[in-house]
Amino acid sequence: MLEGTIRKLDLENRTAVIAVDDGKELTVKFPEGLVIGVSELETVGTMGGDLEDLDVGYIVEFEVHDHQEDGTCTCLSLESIS
Repeated sequence: MLEGTIRKLDLENRTAVIAVDDGKELTVKFPEGLVIGVSELETVGTMGGDLEDLDVGYIVEFEVHDHQEDGTCTCLSLESIS
């Protein structure tokens, strides 16, 4: 799992630019059916979510599957932790 901050979010194209701890920015593609978890502050748990529940500035933990020749990668799962 990687941890980073969402810098750009394109809901229409299902992509985001996420800055990770080492200073790199990854362009991440979100396939249909992606499992998204969103932290629930009231219960201190996690609930299911959609891309629309994310926003620029959110801190996320995510798992990537593959890296494409164009420098993008495909996300397998993502959890918003902020």
